[in-house]
Amino acid sequence: MLKTVIIADDLTGANDTGAILAQDGFHVGTVIKRDRMEDFSSFNTLCVSTDSRAMSAEDAYEAVRSAAALFPHHPDMLWSKRIDSTLRGNVGAEIDAILDHLGEDYHAIVVASFPGSGRSCVGDILLVHGVPLQLTEVSRDPITPITTSRVTSIVRQQTRHEVGYIGLEVVAGPSLGLLEELHEVLKKHRVVVIDAATPHDIRAIAACCAASGEKIVAIDPGSFTAALADYTFNRAKYETEQSILCVVGSATELTQKQIAYLRAKDDPFVVKAEVARFFEPKTRAEEINRLVEAITSAQDRQILAIVTTESAADLLNFDDIPATAGMSRRECATTITAALAEASERILELSGERIGGLYASGGDVSIAICERLGISGFDVKMEVIPLAIYSRLAGGTRPQMPVVTKGGLVGKEDTLFQCVDYLKEKIK
Repeated sequence: MLKTVIIADDLTGANDTGAILAQDGFHVGTVIKRDRMEDFSSFNTLCVSTDSRAMSAEDAYEAVRSAAALFPHHPDMLWSKRIDSTLRGNVGAEIDAILDHLGEDYHAIVVASFPGSGRSCVGDILLVHGVPLQLTEVSRDPITPITTSRVTSIVRQQTRHEVGYIGLEVVAGPSLGLLEELHEVLKKHRVVVIDAATPHDIRAIAACCAASGEKIVAIDPGSFTAALADYTFNRAKYETEQSILCVVGSATELTQKQIAYLRAKDDPFVVKAEVARFFEPKTRAEEINRLVEAITSAQDRQILAIVTTESAADLLNFDDIPATAGMSRRECATTITAALAEASERILELSGERIGGLYASGGDVSIAICERLGISGFDVKMEVIPLAIYSRLAGGTRPQMPVVTKGGLVGKEDTLFQCVDYLKEKIK
């Protein structure tokens, strides 16, 4: 059955977007001879070029409507209007054409970014390898010169529909916030432009669009269409996706920055341990229970994290905790890591196979967790970055589980994000 239709304004663009989907397992064909559609009956994704970039707006509109009419229209099909990665051509007129063909219950989501080709959209400004669009050579294009870098301005000048906008600060935030904002903006706008700077941003937008229940046409140079098709039709792989448990015991300023960076770039479920409660038996048990219940209840999140600090205000002075009287600094640290390890063990037991990878920051935390799980050692594989090591656990209750261990003073601001991203690939 046909799943995805891609209408591009030139043949190169049609093939390019099709190739991205083919890499994700779709059977993709590009139609040249429109009178031979029967030759493509076995394909689930079809691309067609209207060759309309240099046409008048009126002719481009008709070309897109004519191309759309080639394909059957069923409610589960994904439609994509492939646009130039520098927004040349008749972007607005072609959006109008596809919306008119599909009907009033469809909305157009414009994601002009194409990170693989150096295109990113930040603050509604399209950047080409970091340079605003209007300062690149496309401003001198002899047929369709670009005079602004603002995506909403280009689209508004060409479409008859109201154009909304969602900025990067929403895209990079929690997924629930993006989903709520998407619903609100779509109430007032048929066309919505959304910022994206990285492949992760595009995946976040696609995930929200797929989960929104709205009928959406992807308007983009290819990356967003591919991500949306993947979430829409390969949903089972996301529903069964394993999670990563991160246990961050180090309390350095660098670690705090790494946690903040992960929050900004991904959608982790983070629980901060009230460390002072670990030093009294009653409150220790209560706090461990709280951590375990919080993490095991977050069934819909891939990244699950227990941390001890997120800012300088969270740092403890052990002398201010009455229960630490007579304890050395080493004994205090051991009490904390032992509690984190116990919480980790219980989370892994309760989660079964749902958690497929482990990240541990702080050497003492790594050792305490291994002891708790009965781990014999590590099957060392490679460095993710210097001093952040990817291994498989040897022995114990979780043999061969992928793990990354890292010291608290290791890496840069983005290191935790890099390590988690690496583990995502290893647990697929």
